[in-house]
Amino acid sequence: MLSTVKKEDVRITKMDMSIWGINYLHRSNPWTAAWWSAALPGFGHLYLGSYLKGFLFISGEIFINTKARINLAIFYTFIGDFEKTNNVFSTRWGLFYMAVWVFAIYDSYMQSIELNQLCDLEEMQENRYFKKFLISPFGINILTQRPPFMAAFFSFIAGGMGQAYNLQFVKGGILITWILIINYYSQMSHLFHKFIKGQEIYLQQVDWQWLLFFPSIIGFCIWDSYVGAVQINNLLVLEQRYTFSKKKHFHTGMEGRNYPMYFIGTCKQSINLELIISTLETHGFNKYEVIFLDRLNNDKGKTGDSIRQSDGISNFNGAMCGAAVLMLFGTMWGGALIPGGPIAIGLAGFLIGGVIGYLLDRYVAGWLRAKWKLDGIKGSNPVDGEVMILVKASNKEQHDYISTIFAEKDIRFVGEIEEDSLTALVS
Repeated sequence: MLSTVKKEDVRITKMDMSIWGINYLHRSNPWTAAWWSAALPGFGHLYLGSYLKGFLFISGEIFINTKARINLAIFYTFIGDFEKTNNVFSTRWGLFYMAVWVFAIYDSYMQSIELNQLCDLEEMQENRYFKKFLISPFGINILTQRPPFMAAFFSFIAGGMGQAYNLQFVKGGILITWILIINYYSQMSHLFHKFIKGQEIYLQQVDWQWLLFFPSIIGFCIWDSYVGAVQINNLLVLEQRYTFSKKKHFHTGMEGRNYPMYFIGTCKQSINLELIISTLETHGFNKYEVIFLDRLNNDKGKTGDSIRQSDGISNFNGAMCGAAVLMLFGTMWGGALIPGGPIAIGLAGFLIGGVIGYLLDRYVAGWLRAKWKLDGIKGSNPVDGEVMILVKASNKEQHDYISTIFAEKDIRFVGEIEEDSLTALVS
């Protein structure tokens, strides 16, 4: 039976799970946090896990932005109507807005650096705290794997739903609340309904002050839910590596010509690994070894991550940054400068920006990283999540039963070796 590490027994906790969801320490690029804080103050802090600070920044930004009519001034600036820009902009609130905006960028950047340092300290601890499962009268939370693209899809349908899918209920609630408020005041649903029916959208009906919040928040929701799923998948990998690598049952020295012998197989890290170990222990196979294969995945050219390979270094970052930026410009220019209306041109900008951002991240940024030998954030390209399992069979009955377990649990059979041969090999 594995000993359980309590939260109060460790100085720095890796994660915590409660009825409000899951939060965790993770490494991040400080410039990524700064970028999203520049897009809308508070987003960088939500990404880092500082939910209260993020909520206050977002609420303050939207309140001051509305009072200063920053978005309206931006809209008129980018369509070339500078006279209206000067008329709508409120200097009383606008100058205060700049102070909040700059501080949010700086604070998220510095907090990212500090959290990266905490990640290093947490990994150096002899004991680490992970929480796998929580059941309460309010619900059941389980640390398990989730496909990143499913989380991104749910956030595309309704911003914040992807975060709820990732068990990040506080973050999801903040984003859903502001999505609903922005949707109501910008009349986004009404405009989208007219777009779907093919009706003309009159620019006089558009509240540009509120509508220009939408590209930033929907872009962040999609990107953050995707990255969150990747990080939670990696959290499960870390939890299993810590839990099962501390358990040693590998012994040699029994008699017999053909037995004892060892079955060797491989499988991916998932909930299935724990089912395999529980099955072995339940049926008396206490002499086994789980070996974690430390094979780093350094392929920086992949389009996306999967539920199995959550390396978090795909080109999705560039794609979503480009999509959010061009969606903003498409929304502003749609109808005012480009025929088609803000919804159609905004959606087109989202798609075109995603493609351009992906290409820039894959080829231009990739070429610069290779030329300047820039490595990713420490720990951003972890192992593929594959393990090797050795199980000891002392007789033919156990041999046959282990063969059945390997087949039922989808363990890739590698081979078997007699104990005498194994002892000679490692001696």
